[in-house]
Formats: sequence, structure tokens, C-alpha cells
Amino acid sequence: MKKILTLTTLIFTLISCTKEKVVDQATEENADDISETHNQALKSEDGHFLDEFDWSKIPTSTAEIGSFPYITAPDGFIVLQKGKKSMSKDGMTVFSDYGKLISYNGEYFFDSEGKKAELNFGMEQSKSDFNQFKFDKSVDDYLQSLAAMQLFKGQIPREKIDKLNDIDKGTAYNFIIGDVWNKNPVSHYALNHANGKVIFQVWSNSAQSKIGVIEIEGFKQTIKAPTASEMKASLDLTGKAILYINFDVDKATLKPDGQKLVDEIGTLLNSNPELKLLIEGHTDNTGTENRNLQLSTERANTVMYSLAGKGINIERLKAKGYGSEKPIVANDTDENRAQNRRVELVKF
Repeated sequence: MKKILTLTTLIFTLISCTKEKVVDQATEENADDISETHNQALKSEDGHFLDEFDWSKIPTSTAEIGSFPYITAPDGFIVLQKGKKSMSKDGMTVFSDYGKLISYNGEYFFDSEGKKAELNFGMEQSKSDFNQFKFDKSVDDYLQSLAAMQLFKGQIPREKIDKLNDIDKGTAYNFIIGDVWNKNPVSHYALNHANGKVIFQVWSNSAQSKIGVIEIEGFKQTIKAPTASEMKASLDLTGKAILYINFDVDKATLKPDGQKLVDEIGTLLNSNPELKLLIEGHTDNTGTENRNLQLSTERANTVMYSLAGKGINIERLKAKGYGSEKPIVANDTDENRAQNRRVELVKF
């Protein structure tokens, strides 16, 4: 993809050829409908998150967008390597094959998950002052040429950020691009492209700028659920079996595939009538210590009572939550935190 400012001619061509390049372009009238629809969408119990972002109201674009992360540096700017002032070799500062951004539509937050990139920008000439106006204008014009819908531009209200951080003190820092505590505005966009759905977050101040990109996709579980015989082999060898049982986010409710794995534990216990198990719940370090302990205890109890409900004598079972007290790897990446969110079966 050519640099943004070299695309000026293309931008005007795209805009002038709206009917050919973009399907179902939003007018000012249906843009108001989009905002209203989002705000009327089902919201979670806490009242500040959308349960689901309504993509059906975002116009579909067929514009040429190139390859991920679908945006490059404007002329005179560079994408920086992580922790350095030199140019990134792949056009991204940070890349994750699966990550998350929390976006804001002016009233509610919503999650976006998938392939993730973070781009930090500096001036190509290191001694030049950062040209914030030029950067913002270039990026906004480019995203508009793709028919990306701007969901929000401004400063997210501090009370909203504080509420978001009730989940964890680092939530806003980890999942919203830029410094949301100061007065520099953020811009959040949704691109409903014919080839996929993309979220952009743009932030800048007088010294630097950042863009976050999420190409939305469903999570692909790569951890194979163990069978009853594999659990038995692990228990015989090490005295425990480590399981990754899927629960609803921040809840102790089993997902369907999580219930299947619990059923497999039931098969293990029915096949080994002398076996007694301590069911341990473990979390990563996201969230408060008290909440992690509570959640891990509730999840361990859910597994225990689910087994008892299927006829396993509850005297053969115990449940205990440890929160984030016993990580098996450092909680320093999304992948590692996923490993720490687990249930362990221990013989007693």
C-alpha cells in the first residue's frame, strides 16, 4: 500500500465514485439511525457495555484496502519499532495473532477480538517536530475514503473510564489505544468491508500518535480437550490433570464445550469408583485479588456440583479456588494468561 498522503488522488476518486466503490453508503439520516441502534442494543448487566456491536447498520465497503493492518504511515512519518526510534520492518509496532480492543460509540463500550496490531508513529526526520494536524488529517481522510464509519471522536468521559477500570485497573490502558486520561481526543472507527470487519482506534498528541487495528474473527481453540483416559494417565503420572474448561466471561457458567469436558470428568470418575478428586480453580492476574479468588472458587464449585448432579457421590469431590495465587507461567502475554486460567484435578 502506498503511503497515505500519496493516495490523495485515489481518495478523491473513491469519494467521487461512491456508487461503484461502496455498497449501501450511509447518509446523514441513517448515520443517526446507526447511533440510535447501537445505543438501543442489548447491554450487559453493568449498563456501560454493549453485549454485541450491531454491524448490520454499518455501510458495507468494497474499497481497495490492501493487506493487514490496512494502513501505513503518511508521507513524512514512520511506524516505529517497539521501544525504538527506528522504522518497523513489518509496518507494525506490536502484532498479536489474537488480541482485543475496547471501543466506544459515544455512550457505550464494546469488545472487538481478533488479529491485532498496534502502530506507533514518529517523524521520518527524527529532529522534526511532530505534525499532529497533518497526521490526523491524513488518517481521517484515508479511513473515510474506505467508508469506515467514525463511531466516536473526542475525549471519553473520565467517569466512563473509571467505570471501565472497575473490571481491572489496567483495562483502559491495555485495551484502548492512547492516553485516555488526558485531553487528547481519540477516534474510533468501524469498517464493514466485504472481505471482513475491522476496527480502528486513532490517538495523537503534539509529540506522537498511535493506531490500533483489530481484524475481527472468532477465537479458534488450539488446546485439545483431554479424554477420560488421558486424564487418568496424567493423574497416575503426576497426581493431577490440568484442564482448560470454558466458562462465560467473568462468570462461573459453563459454555457448551466446557460442559462436555465436565462430562468427560464424570466418565473418568464412573470408570474409577475409588478415585477422589479435589477440583481446583485458577485465574490469571487480570482483575482484583478478591474477585479472582471468588471467581475461581465459584468455577470449581460449578464443576463439582455439575458432577454431583450427574450422580457422582459428592463425598468423592472437593472444590477450592486459588485465584491468581498459583500461576504456571508468567502473566505477561495473552497466551500465558490463557494458560493460567485453568481447572486442575488433584487426587486426594
